[in-house]
Amino acid sequence: MPNFFALSDIVARIFLAILPSRISNRIKENTSPLEVLVLRTKTKKCNEPRMTLFEGVFATILFDLALFGTYNPIINGIISLFTTIQNSWDTPFKNEVEAEENVLDFCNRLDIQQHPWIWEKQPKAYKSLNDFFSRTYASENFPAIGEGMLVSPACCKILIFNDDTCMKSILIKGCNYQLERVGLPHSDLKAYRKNRIFLGYLSPKDYHRVHAPISGKCIHCKMEGENVDSASVKFFGGKFNLMNENKRLVVVLEDDKRNDEEPLRVALVIIGGVGVNTITYDKSMVGKAFFKGEELSTFRAGGSAFALFSTKPLKVVEPLINAAESQMYVEVLIGETLAQ
Repeated sequence: MPNFFALSDIVARIFLAILPSRISNRIKENTSPLEVLVLRTKTKKCNEPRMTLFEGVFATILFDLALFGTYNPIINGIISLFTTIQNSWDTPFKNEVEAEENVLDFCNRLDIQQHPWIWEKQPKAYKSLNDFFSRTYASENFPAIGEGMLVSPACCKILIFNDDTCMKSILIKGCNYQLERVGLPHSDLKAYRKNRIFLGYLSPKDYHRVHAPISGKCIHCKMEGENVDSASVKFFGGKFNLMNENKRLVVVLEDDKRNDEEPLRVALVIIGGVGVNTITYDKSMVGKAFFKGEELSTFRAGGSAFALFSTKPLKVVEPLINAAESQMYVEVLIGETLAQ
């Protein structure tokens, strides 16, 4: 792993030096610091890295500018190669020494918290890099689940849009995205279309398990694009139709506690990014009741994302409303309240 990171940085810098200015400037823009609102402290971070230089070079060329197209033998082969490389993260460590060295190097490279160590197992106890990538918290360190009706299903950076039309006009402009092709139950499409949408991006450094955003019964669970090698989720505004064509798990939870009115249904679309060849989940979850914050699925390798839709207007917390007005990303932990 250390050799991979060192080599990737050298290769990225060489590409940046020889590429045309139009492309190199776009790479610099995509790797420039991002202004982020941290929900738990209500403070702003102005130096949050968007991605590493290596990610920036290749993600910009392949997925932002789509210089090799979006569907042909060349780009399909490149995506397949990335997926194969990511699958090498399943290779078992030879011993505890190698495990500790690789896990700690991964943490150092991606700025994953080490002090104090908040994860379930010690570095030497992980069996492979993917075992650590799909890690969970030690029980005493798991973030508190908020008291609001809707909580964040993951540790991520969130963007909020007033409705589906708003999301298409501001963000998803480079492809033929259609809500009807996401995989949501068609009976609720009208409601999903007109209510707020939460779009969350999980970077490779983030905790990669996804949890129930509300308490309720699962009434729908289906994997869409099951045999697809997914494109990068870093550029929803690009030419790749991520919510219609990437591998994605669609889960709908229904809160039926209030018998005097139509129940609230929340649809969680869990989207795999490039290299995410596996989304693990309970295939028999339909009909089961879940508590808010209960685990639903796990990503294995790579960046990923989710989109969250609701059938009813929700009272979104004020910091998120303010951030939405300027299209600022909001950093949230699993379980933080998004709406009351």
